[in-house]
Amino acid sequence: MDSSATSTTVDPLSLSLRAWPPPDSTAESLPYLIARINEQKGSFRNVTEASLEEEVRAAEAGELQENVDTETKDNVEDGRDVKAKGDELAKAREEIIKQVGAAYTASSHALDFVSLLLSKHASKAAEATISPYVKQTVPLGSLDAEMMQGSSRTEAEKANEELVGLGWRLQSLTRSADTLLKSASRLEQEMEQETTYWQQILLVKKEGWSLCRMPGEPHTLGVRFGFPEAHAQFRDRGLAALRRDSDGNIRLDRGFRWQGDKRLRVRLLGKEKPIATSSQPAAPDDEDRPLTELLTRARNSLFDEELQHELNREARNLVNQGVRCVGNAIRFPLGEDSEVEVDIVSIDEEDEQLERNSIVPTAIAMSLRILLSHAHRENLNRRSQPPAPISDTPVPRRIYSLLRPILEIDRHDSAIKAAQNLLDNLKRTFSAACLPFSAEESSSSLITSSLLDLDNPSRRQKGSTLESLISRLTQPHHASITFHLPSNRTTLKLDIHTTFFPPTFGTTFHLSTLASILDSAVADMPQTLRFPTIEKLSKHLFSILALDIVSHLRESENENESIGSSGWMQASPYQAELIRKSSAKEQKKDRIAVVVDGRGLHVECTHHGRSTSARDTWPPDDAYTDAERRQPRPGLLDFLTEQLELDWVEADT
Repeated sequence: MDSSATSTTVDPLSLSLRAWPPPDSTAESLPYLIARINEQKGSFRNVTEASLEEEVRAAEAGELQENVDTETKDNVEDGRDVKAKGDELAKAREEIIKQVGAAYTASSHALDFVSLLLSKHASKAAEATISPYVKQTVPLGSLDAEMMQGSSRTEAEKANEELVGLGWRLQSLTRSADTLLKSASRLEQEMEQETTYWQQILLVKKEGWSLCRMPGEPHTLGVRFGFPEAHAQFRDRGLAALRRDSDGNIRLDRGFRWQGDKRLRVRLLGKEKPIATSSQPAAPDDEDRPLTELLTRARNSLFDEELQHELNREARNLVNQGVRCVGNAIRFPLGEDSEVEVDIVSIDEEDEQLERNSIVPTAIAMSLRILLSHAHRENLNRRSQPPAPISDTPVPRRIYSLLRPILEIDRHDSAIKAAQNLLDNLKRTFSAACLPFSAEESSSSLITSSLLDLDNPSRRQKGSTLESLISRLTQPHHASITFHLPSNRTTLKLDIHTTFFPPTFGTTFHLSTLASILDSAVADMPQTLRFPTIEKLSKHLFSILALDIVSHLRESENENESIGSSGWMQASPYQAELIRKSSAKEQKKDRIAVVVDGRGLHVECTHHGRSTSARDTWPPDDAYTDAERRQPRPGLLDFLTEQLELDWVEADT
């Protein structure tokens, strides 16, 4: 029983949970079959027809086939499990993940589409299922659906639709034609504007202005109207862009630093109030000005701004000469009771109730501009020379001499006027005293002398006319006056030198003795004396004139005898006084004393027979009244003859 029961027991069914392997696409390929044949049969050399027939017969018998299949299965499963099982599983996993992702994406899109469609009618229900991205990018309720019926158009509707389409096409063609016509008109207008622009560019080039490309704007033309030898602060501002406006005309773009055109104004002040001003250029509207005049105006404005800047720098070093900086203006004395004020103002600003185009302010303004141009030329000549050796010491910026020549001319002119006033005073005084006196001026005014030199080819200096004039303006000024004294044997020469450079820094007077009486005090004086002021010169000149008058009295002759032969002698070589003893026993003296000063000629004579002295004064002619001028007045010799009771022979006896 037991054995039979045991033998009849059925084995439990075993199931494999392993995934069914996917079909191998390479199982039926030729390389795979060849590999299997090599594993089962070995090399093809060992496979013969006879061996194959035997295998066929054995397969039919069922013996050989079972063994071979079992062995082959085991070998194939073992090889596939080891080599390809992991790769196949990974590929299958990736494929499943891709398919699941594609399904999820498609379902999400479908859900978003349905939710967005439902949001038109049930927005709250749709918000719960719609994705956040769609909710942020697409507004809710923007998608809707409705039932559409099939088209049942008639022939008339079809014809109408064709007419509508034809109308749309005609309208589009008309719009295109209008667009083309507008483009053609705009192109024609653009050509006209370009023609106007380039014509003005050629006009600017023809006038001699320098054109270039703007830095940083290679497609924009610019014009240089500044001065290359100016300081960098003003040289860089001398470049403006030539931009085209809506009409094709050139608009001068001078940058954001431009604050309007300015001009240098020179005014003459009297008692702190302006009484005259320099000439002012006309300033019409910019629309009425051609481009070349705008460039000239811009150049002059920049030049005047640089001139004012350089004047301020120079004025700080001329405080000892009376130059002051009052706000933005510069003031310096002119003459005895006048001042000159130099400032920079807008070109449109006008000075009301002032004398315009006055000679003095206009000449000063013109001179300052010429001197600054001369300084620019000196900078060019200096740059043309070989440079100095390289040094660590920085080279200080040079201060231009602009105010110095003006001040020198004014001081020199004041000194000449003071000397002329002294000379005229002496002439009138000696004329009133009936004494010979003459003077000669050997130099004319600065401007007249410069014009004479420029007009005469033999006296013209080398170089251009402007350089010759500037040379006369900047060099030290000189004038001379020659005096012929009453004795006719003494000649004095007065040289007036003015310069603001060391060591003088002002005006000096040099008095030289050209000829003199050998036995007089004038001959013993130094040949040339230097005086810093006209007052000291006048004092010394008055003493020389008094001594010369004494010498003249000794040499003069009246109708009878000379004073020298009548016992008169000079009391001291340096004293303008004559004495004569009346007799050796009485020891009484006759005395004549002469004094010359700014008020005139003073004489005092004492006779031994009188208890009082007789005095008389010969002031200049302008000190007399009209009644005094009509009355005859005795001269110096007539006065002495009358007071000393000459005829001299009777006085001696």
